[in-house]
Amino acid sequence: MYGRQAWVGVSWACVLWAWLATDVSAAPASKNKGNSTMVTVPSDLLIQLLDVSRSLQKLLPADTPIPLLDVSPEEVLARVNDEGPNSLLTLALRHHALLQQRNEDLLTQQGRCTAQIEALQEDKQELRLQLQDCKKKLQYLQKGPTDILPPTDSAKPTDTTEDVKKGVKIDDLCPCRENLTEAQLEERNFVGLDCVCENVTILPKTTPAPVLLGTGSRVKDCAGHQTEGATESGMYEIYPSECRAVRVWCDLETDGGGWTVFLNRQEQPHQENFTKAWDSYKHGFGDVNNEYWLGNDVLHQLTAKDSHVLRVDAEDFNGGRRWGVWGRFRVEDEEHKYKLLAVMYSSNSTLGDGLLWHSGMHFSTVDRDNDKHKGSCAHEYKGGWWYNVCHNANPTGILTNSDDFDSVGWVYWNPRQYKWASLRYLQMKIRPQNFGSPNPSNRPGDCNGD
Repeated sequence: MYGRQAWVGVSWACVLWAWLATDVSAAPASKNKGNSTMVTVPSDLLIQLLDVSRSLQKLLPADTPIPLLDVSPEEVLARVNDEGPNSLLTLALRHHALLQQRNEDLLTQQGRCTAQIEALQEDKQELRLQLQDCKKKLQYLQKGPTDILPPTDSAKPTDTTEDVKKGVKIDDLCPCRENLTEAQLEERNFVGLDCVCENVTILPKTTPAPVLLGTGSRVKDCAGHQTEGATESGMYEIYPSECRAVRVWCDLETDGGGWTVFLNRQEQPHQENFTKAWDSYKHGFGDVNNEYWLGNDVLHQLTAKDSHVLRVDAEDFNGGRRWGVWGRFRVEDEEHKYKLLAVMYSSNSTLGDGLLWHSGMHFSTVDRDNDKHKGSCAHEYKGGWWYNVCHNANPTGILTNSDDFDSVGWVYWNPRQYKWASLRYLQMKIRPQNFGSPNPSNRPGDCNGD
């Protein structure tokens, strides 16, 4: 199977050449002396694109039947001056067609391999569950005599009956005690004991109170906390401006840490409702320790001055996990309807570019329709988002295992493959582009009237 790097690179080359052809065809034409149409093409752009093509071809196998464009920049300029841009454009488009054909072959092979991998992952998950089942049974057998069998229907256990073989009280296997923990009840039921216990109270799980970390630091974001020595992921306070503290979840472990989480979706007993109005998304809502949206005002304050990187971590309902990274992430202010910019997609990502369709869009909610759809995307897909017509990603939808596009999901779950996946977990987070540099800027900004 050809390397990921090769076919991804070829795909981008095809996109660039296709864009060039479209741009050239839309350019104004002029008439020369022979009354033929001449197209003005920037020479420096052609040189750059040819250089990209030559570099990408080196990533393909040596036996790939595509001739290498051994044309130097000087020859390109001479060719444009002597023969006109049409000659070079014809050569470029012919090369684009060959690359596109090769790309389609690679995508076909990649699709076959992806299907095989998914089938193997399903088998792996099934075997993992069987192994866990065997381990639980083995742990139970190791706690007592190995030849004691669970009671049958013909001999119901009581708290005074003794086992015939070993003289072990059945109550040791079937404890009918009050105030059982959930783990004790699960263990008793797992081994198949037919216990009839009355007045048993199951103790609820105790959840420790959330702990606020990094209370001694006054920094702009989570990257600032890590710069000042914090290492534990958790709930922190940040100061996007000097005016007020904002509580947020900081991921200080993934890919070097420094991530400020602005959206968290996960399975929990009571799911957060993300079908909310403009002001809710403006100021933020939810529980930082569970599901929440940080707030569009805070997103703008964090990304307005410094370049930021966006990372998305996700898991589908089959246990598959993927991640994606985008550079130049920025959210504009409310006056510009919190317009999104996220264009520099990293080709190393395992999650497809579901954000390209949304870059440049204004934010929409159920009470503010700023999308390009004839209806309301926010109403139709149950969230607040940078909807277009309507989405290739729906992180603020309904968290449910469904094929419906109003669920939390991602269209390009596999890069370069249009495949919808509903997600059980999704986290979107940002950190400064200069994170890790000797003197990063992590101090709070000005209030700006907030």
